[in-house]
Amino acid sequence: MKNAFAIPVLCAMLAFGVAHAGKSNDVIKADTREAFAPVAAEVLKEMNPDGRYAYVKADERAKVEASLADMSKLFEQHDSVDAMDKATKVQLFNDQEVVNSILTLRDRDRLICERGAPTGSRIVTTTCHTYGELQGAQQASRKFMDERLNTPCNAPSCTGN
Repeated sequence: MKNAFAIPVLCAMLAFGVAHAGKSNDVIKADTREAFAPVAAEVLKEMNPDGRYAYVKADERAKVEASLADMSKLFEQHDSVDAMDKATKVQLFNDQEVVNSILTLRDRDRLICERGAPTGSRIVTTTCHTYGELQGAQQASRKFMDERLNTPCNAPSCTGN
């Protein structure tokens, strides 16, 4: 009977979509201990408040850090992906998937496009914004609403004049 679970060839080449040299689509291959350490450090740095992955939530950040630590331990035990057995490669691949799924979702440069008719029109248009722009607008709206709730109204309609 054939093994129902085959390790994808992609697993042999650990790759993170990390911003490098200003390009958002660069892929850095980290298939050795020496190559992995700077990639992991860059990911952690980019999760800072002004980084590319600044919108990673606290629980997601804990998952990313735990997965990177686990991957680092695997690379301490084996110098490269080629030196790992199948079970270790699967574990490495699963950790990588956790990290990649979170970072892809929370990437401030990820483009999100919507089709719809603007208010007052029937003409359907496509508008595109980055995840960072949408999150920034949402935070600004939330801040504005919080300020409105906490600031007394001085308008004549509020004071009854």
